[in-house]
Amino acid sequence: MISQSDLKRIRSLKHKKGRQEHGQFLIEGRRLVKAYLESQAEIVNVYYTESFKHHHQNFISFSRDTGHEPALINEKLLNQLSDTISPSGIIGVCKIIKPSTLIFSALNWIYLHQLSDPGNIGSLLRTAAWFNIRNIAFSPYSIDPFNPKVVRSAMGAHVHLEIHKNVDFSLFPENDYLTIGADQYGKITIDQFDSTQKWVLVLGGEAQGIEPAIKQKLDKIISIPRTGYGESLNVASAGAILMNRLSKK
Repeated sequence: MISQSDLKRIRSLKHKKGRQEHGQFLIEGRRLVKAYLESQAEIVNVYYTESFKHHHQNFISFSRDTGHEPALINEKLLNQLSDTISPSGIIGVCKIIKPSTLIFSALNWIYLHQLSDPGNIGSLLRTAAWFNIRNIAFSPYSIDPFNPKVVRSAMGAHVHLEIHKNVDFSLFPENDYLTIGADQYGKITIDQFDSTQKWVLVLGGEAQGIEPAIKQKLDKIISIPRTGYGESLNVASAGAILMNRLSKK
């Protein structure tokens, strides 16, 4: 069973205000909940429906084996908690782990400047985790990284990253980082770029890119050479290529 107070709390996690108030966020879907269980994240609750149990009995046993006893609720209640149009039958609540202080001894950072598309952000977080770029900074006015759509798109990457919100870009040049901006018109291509310095890669908003006030402060502006057709790459695709290349330098 689920109490009315728990129902109200979990429903509030669909919104930034609720996540800030309770310090929790939603995880939804079998693959995502499994990723968090395997990562030993600080899960508060797991809820599932009878239909989900019927198709995934082994998953219920797996959850119990990790020390998280899932609670059976009816589909009407789960639909109220879900942030998706067609709920999969399982949902979890996880604590937001506050990161340590900004680590300016780290060799690399990703700085996401005023990004708003949750799918792009989730993809960038997955890519950063894949290439072991653990330190992620969000500028002011960016989307909340614990937005349910971001979390689903990131597919568990959050537990492998240090995510910092409302970070002032000026902190990076002040701490001796080579500041690199991505722009399709950059005169230096990623293949030409080389550096032994610690660096921060700045990725700008989907519509406007990196704002001029920050762009003029960057040490390097790099581009990805086009060998085929198309107007541009979206920020998730460009970020993936750049992280791949930079992680090898």
